[in-house]
Amino acid sequence: MTDGTTRREFLGPMAAFSLFPFEQEKPEFILHNGHVVTMNAAEPIAEAVAISRGRFFAVGKNADVINLAAPGVRKIDLGGKTVLPGFIDAHSHPAAAGLSHLRMVDCDLRSISAILAAMRERAAKTPAGEWVLGFKYDDTKTEGGRPLSVNDLDTAVPDHPVHIEHRGGHTVYANSLAFRKAGIDEKTPDPPGGKIDHDSSTGKLSGR
Repeated sequence: MTDGTTRREFLGPMAAFSLFPFEQEKPEFILHNGHVVTMNAAEPIAEAVAISRGRFFAVGKNADVINLAAPGVRKIDLGGKTVLPGFIDAHSHPAAAGLSHLRMVDCDLRSISAILAAMRERAAKTPAGEWVLGFKYDDTKTEGGRPLSVNDLDTAVPDHPVHIEHRGGHTVYANSLAFRKAGIDEKTPDPPGGKIDHDSSTGKLSGR
């Protein structure tokens, strides 16, 4: 030590200080008598949780968690209500998604045949000539290893223009009637920043 303090003199107070433990943390409030979804596969449902400094302090059975409470800790009886962990989503559109479910066919299905059946069912309830809309289609999740084609949609829904949005939000699948209404044919140039897909063997519109 440069100030003349010996190592023993420096460590002595530290050793004495270590004899006094820090105050044990206690929960600020407890939720009990609930249906707590833990997201833990080993114990998916608990009865109670204790919260401290904005974080889960303890999760478990009512008696075990309540036993952690110091005098004056607030305890809230949930009466069997469900508790879920916080949902954090930096990019969501709940209002738009809700409206889409009301107006469009949910195409989050595992086969092209199932998607076509759903579109056909909606078309049967829609006046001829009016649009039949779909969304949430994902070609990476359907069996068969190929995307929807214009022929698929023409066969399933011949009397309505069809517009199906890909789940990625930047691709649309359409039938021939939809292309005609949009004024698009095989000779239409790609729009700025976009692409009209063609069948590589025939040059005809692929539907995407």
